[in-house]
Amino acid sequence: SFFTCTYMADSGATDTAAALPLDNAAGLASALRAARTDGSARLAHLDRLLSTLRSQTVRDAVPDPPIFSELFSLLSAAWQEPFEAEAARAACELAAGLLALPEFAVGGVHVSDDFLDLAFSRLCQPANAAGAGAASLPAGPVSLVGSSGSSAAKSVRASSAPGGPGFGGGGGGSGFGGGDADAALKLELSTASEVVVWVYRWQPSSRAGLRLRIGRALLRMSSGGLPPPGTAPLLRILAAVIAGFGRPTSAHRSLLLSVLLPLHRPAGRLDET
Repeated sequence: SFFTCTYMADSGATDTAAALPLDNAAGLASALRAARTDGSARLAHLDRLLSTLRSQTVRDAVPDPPIFSELFSLLSAAWQEPFEAEAARAACELAAGLLALPEFAVGGVHVSDDFLDLAFSRLCQPANAAGAGAASLPAGPVSLVGSSGSSAAKSVRASSAPGGPGFGGGGGGSGFGGGDADAALKLELSTASEVVVWVYRWQPSSRAGLRLRIGRALLRMSSGGLPPPGTAPLLRILAAVIAGFGRPTSAHRSLLLSVLLPLHRPAGRLDET
């Protein structure tokens, strides 16, 4: 079964979340849920979560499917719902920081195609669209994660965009319109690429679909004017994927000629004669 973004907030649950320690799975999941559903105290919940991340005490919590469900639900809400700029920034910083922890490098969690589509929609946004809603996605609840029996396969060593604790910048998510828009966009792209890297490493069943999404995204990026800011993070991910290629194939040649070289055309770096 899949977890979905359809939780009901109530004051009792919020009070409980504030009281539970964050060094165990139940407390961490509850705090992540409260950060998403309790709009009146969202910044307080996120500040508490970030403090625990920076102090590293959150590493005592053993990640389980509910924690990943709440984490990706929070990130989905920050990207799609009206979040305050600072809260959306904090949600992105928190997600990137948690996914970078060794304790979160685990298999057995399935991230849905809907959520991956959302992450790629953020990576593909133009430079002037930071925080714009993902118009191509349905407005209803997005299925995020659930239990999976697959085990972690060979990990991909990807150099994703900067992220994690301490990554600065004002704004974020749907609230990225405020503060430093460039820093906000950089943080959002960093977080989205961190999600893609994490899924590629720990969800082998999604690797073929991710490679297809990366190729399609880069094709779209090369078909118009200057490539959008998300091009660089996608290319870093693709470089890690290419590093794992075996002997050259026709598919690899097609990747070079149809996807990578056209990216130079908008900037005039490829002789089209």
